[in-house]
Amino acid sequence: MNQSNENPLITLANENEAVLEVDIEPSHGENVDQNTKGALCRYLASSFVRKDGKYFDCAKPDVAMSMSDLKRVAVHRIKADFPNISMSHDLWKETFQHAVETVHDDETQTIPVWNSRVECRPDVPAATVFSNGTVSINSWQLPEYRSIEDAGASLGMLEGFLDQVFKHDVDRTIFLDWLAFSLQNEADKPAWSIVLFSRAKGTGKSTLCTLVRKLFGEENSISLNGVSKLTGRFNRTVMTKKLVVCEEVVLKPGTDQGNTVKTLISEKDVAVEGKGKEVEGIQQVCTFLFTTNHYPHWIEGNDRRFLVIDCDHDGHASGPGNEHFREFMAAFYRWMNDARNLAELRNALLARTLSNSFNPQALNTAEIQTPIMERLRSSSREALEEALIEMLHERNIYAKSQMTLSRIALEELRINPNRLPHFMESMGWSHRRVKFGGVDYARVVWVHPDYQVSKGRVLGPNGYDEPLEQDLGVEIV
Repeated sequence: MNQSNENPLITLANENEAVLEVDIEPSHGENVDQNTKGALCRYLASSFVRKDGKYFDCAKPDVAMSMSDLKRVAVHRIKADFPNISMSHDLWKETFQHAVETVHDDETQTIPVWNSRVECRPDVPAATVFSNGTVSINSWQLPEYRSIEDAGASLGMLEGFLDQVFKHDVDRTIFLDWLAFSLQNEADKPAWSIVLFSRAKGTGKSTLCTLVRKLFGEENSISLNGVSKLTGRFNRTVMTKKLVVCEEVVLKPGTDQGNTVKTLISEKDVAVEGKGKEVEGIQQVCTFLFTTNHYPHWIEGNDRRFLVIDCDHDGHASGPGNEHFREFMAAFYRWMNDARNLAELRNALLARTLSNSFNPQALNTAEIQTPIMERLRSSSREALEEALIEMLHERNIYAKSQMTLSRIALEELRINPNRLPHFMESMGWSHRRVKFGGVDYARVVWVHPDYQVSKGRVLGPNGYDEPLEQDLGVEIV
C-alpha cells in the first residue's frame, strides 16, 4: 500500500487472480455500517448475475466477465451511483465478500446464478426473476419519465396529431384503446397489431411510432426496417422487448415469413435463439406496430391480426397542406420530447375507459367500416379463390386430397400451394387425415362442408355417393 498518498490505492485480489488496485478511502479500523453494506450488496445482486464462474451485466448479458473484471466494473459503478458513500477498504472487502464469495440464502444480498434465460417482465420491478434457485434476466427497465410523481393526466397534442393524421374517427378510437390497453397491461399483450399505411411519405407514421416507443421506454422497444430480423433465426433480442416497431414492411401473401409474423403477433409461447445460444421457449409480451407505404395486399380480408389505418393526408411531403403540417409537427416533437408531457399522456391512457366493443384478443374486422378495411374484406375472396371455387363447382369436386388440389392449383390456376389451406378454410372446407393409394401413412383430404368421406367414398346430399379419387383405395384413420 502506498502510504504517501492521502487517498492510496487499495490492492484487492483473490488467490490465483491478477491484482486489482482501486482508489478507495483507507480504513481506520472503524466498524462497517451494516445498512450501507446491505444497500451495496443489494445493488450488486440486482446488477449482475453469474454462470459457470463468469459474471454478466444484467443490462448487457452477452459479454462475460472474470471476477477481476467484475471488481473493476463494480467499484466504478458504486462510486458513480453512490457518491455520498465513503468507500473504505473494510466496507468494500465485506461488501464484495458477502455479495460474491460467501454462500448464503438471502437472494437480495448475493449475485445470483443465471439460467441463461432473458425475458421481458414488466410486472417484476427487479432486474432478475427467481425460479428454483436460479434467475432469468428481466429485460424490462422502468422508463425514466415515470419517476415524475406529480404529473397530471392529459392526452395533450396526441389528440390533435391523430385528428390530422388519421382520416376516420373509428381509427382514432381504436388506436387509443389499443395503446391504452397495452400500457394498462404491460405484462400482457394484444393478439392483434396496428398497421399504419400511407402511399405518400412524410405523413407522420414514423413520428407516431417514436411517441409509442417513448411511452414504453426506448430501452424496452426496438425499431426494425422490415421484418427479416423479427422472423430470422437469431431473434432473441427482438422477442425480449415490450414494443416491436417494424417500418417499411413489405410481405408476400402465403409465405413462411408472413405466417411467422402472424404467429408472433397472436402467440405468447415462442421459440427464440441467440447467437451461440441454444433454442429456448419463452413467454413473450411483445406489442407490435407496423408501418408501410405499400398497400397491404398480403393481409387477408378475414385476418383479425391486423388493423390497417389509412394515414394518407394532404400534409405529406409534397402535399398542399405540407407547410401547416410541418409547423404542427415541429411543435409536436417539442411536446413529446418533454418528459412531463409523456408522464401526463401515460396517466391519461392509464385512466382511459376502453370502449365496450374493444377486444384485445380478437379484432372484429367486420365492424370496422373504414374504406381500407372494407377493401381488404372485399378482396378476401380474391380472383384466385373465385377461380378455385368455380373450378371445383364445374368439376363436381366435393372432396379431394391436398396433393391433388395443390397440383391443380399450381398447374391450372397458378396458385401458390402454400395459400391453398387458407383458401379451403375460407370456403368452409375442412381437412381430415386419411390413408390411401396403398401407402401406410396418412395424408390430408379436404372435404366440402356439406359432404363427408366414408370408406373411400364421398357422401353428400340427395344420395350423392362417389369414389374419393378414382383408382385409389382409402382408409379413414
